[in-house]
Amino acid sequence: MRRLAIGLGVLAALAAPASASVGGPHPWCLIIQDMDDGWACGFDTFEQCRVEARSGNTGFCAANPFYQAPATPSRPKKRRAK
Repeated sequence: MRRLAIGLGVLAALAAPASASVGGPHPWCLIIQDMDDGWACGFDTFEQCRVEARSGNTGFCAANPFYQAPATPSRPKKRRAK
């Protein structure tokens, strides 16, 4: 019965969308080192994250594994004059 409950929990976690704090549009995360080991991914720069990590000595900064940089539009190729 315990294995069934654990298996259902794992399936629910895999089926659920990524948390907004992890999958957000920010490239840097503060990994909070406490009982829950949470991720706070609300930082645009590494320096912003470091300031927050130092203020309470709560964890460390890492790149957001779910961050996708915005697509840059490609420039059309210039045509040569004939």
